Amino acid sequence: MQRDYNKINYTGLYEVVQENKHHAQMVIKSINLRGVSLNNLYEMIKPFLNQTILTTYEFGFAGEVYIETDRFEEEYNQYLPILERYFSLKKPFYCNRNSAYYSTDLIETADLVKNIALDAPIILKSELSYDNKRYIIFSLTEYMLSCIAKLIGVIFSYTSLDFNYYKALKEYLIDLTDYLTQIIFDEELKQFPPLSFGLVDRILSDMKELNISHVREYSEMDHILIMFITYFALCDYIGEHDIIISPLQGAALIPPFFISMQKYTSRMKRCSGLAGYEYVRFSKYDNTHYCKLSLPDQVRLLSAQYPESTKILLLDDNTGTATTIKYIKQELLKYFKNISTCALEYYWEGKIFRTDYPAFQLEEIDLITPLCYRYFKILEEHLEYLKNEEDINFRYDLVEFSKINMIYDKIDYCLYIKNNCTDISTKTKALGIYERVKEIMETLS
Repeated sequence: MQRDYNKINYTGLYEVVQENKHHAQMVIKSINLRGVSLNNLYEMIKPFLNQTILTTYEFGFAGEVYIETDRFEEEYNQYLPILERYFSLKKPFYCNRNSAYYSTDLIETADLVKNIALDAPIILKSELSYDNKRYIIFSLTEYMLSCIAKLIGVIFSYTSLDFNYYKALKEYLIDLTDYLTQIIFDEELKQFPPLSFGLVDRILSDMKELNISHVREYSEMDHILIMFITYFALCDYIGEHDIIISPLQGAALIPPFFISMQKYTSRMKRCSGLAGYEYVRFSKYDNTHYCKLSLPDQVRLLSAQYPESTKILLLDDNTGTATTIKYIKQELLKYFKNISTCALEYYWEGKIFRTDYPAFQLEEIDLITPLCYRYFKILEEHLEYLKNEEDINFRYDLVEFSKINMIYDKIDYCLYIKNNCTDISTKTKALGIYERVKEIMETLS
């Protein structure tokens, strides 16, 4: 059923809380009644790994995707006015990110949303070769996900915007990740998820009244390949929870993507699934973005929407010290009993080298992956390369980034976990996730 994003207009907190609370209780009750075991879900859905189109693309350090110029150039020129908005030439590749993807200007972001909504149907109806069409639509979907996540990041921070637009854009994110998942598994390209221009105009108008002119540059975890790998590695544990809660802005895209992946891979398996997802805005290190509500106030609102028994997966994009995750969990524990913590990338170098701050402790996180934290300084340098329309000197080999090579190889992960993890449950999960990640990466390589 197609949602009408143009009609959603909540005017007060009471209505939002009551509707969400009722919905959450009904969905969670339905999930719990099903009682389907999730043991070995990974073995059941593993055949989906061989259906993905992601291995046909060359992924970069920031999650950008490259395609060889000789596969793309002749048809690219036929649609130059459209494609110049989204692609840049990085010889001998075309890259599906440019300065527009990383724009922090509110008006430019809103205009990009409208352009994508107009351009995607044109590409879908075009006579482009199927592979090129799929690559373009995959890329436009990523652009739209990034733009909507940027808008949500601002909307969440202002209660007047939150009441009117938060739910609508959250639901649209799920529609986008559902669509992206279908592309990933090479299903027939269908209609691009529609979004009302009237909704975009109202958001823009209301933001201008609040003197908002900028959005965040990007969400750190906008790397589809990393999210894809970690979904399969964590799938058994994800399904044991009712909702995902993630901190804005870095982890904004993980919950909807995981939910869409779970829906897709479990649709014929009669497995239980997540009821939904929520955000909080909090960081011990990034204080550059305003939020009207404090973390305790945000969590208090969540407690009015979900029962105390709700099983929560607190999921972040990356962690160095795990301080942010610990603070959020402490607040959640005031209202909820069952909370598991996880991040996708970790500061494993801190376990080897002496650093300025302590690395995370194994017992502080329930689900640990072997994926290595991508340094912000390196990432920022790489983004300058992506945003620059001309070739610039860059000290990292593109070929290295194009490989699926994200496990820190200077540490014996298994030995370290066995020697330093005292909690048996955490140790078992960590080693199992590690073996899965290795198997998944080998399958995809």
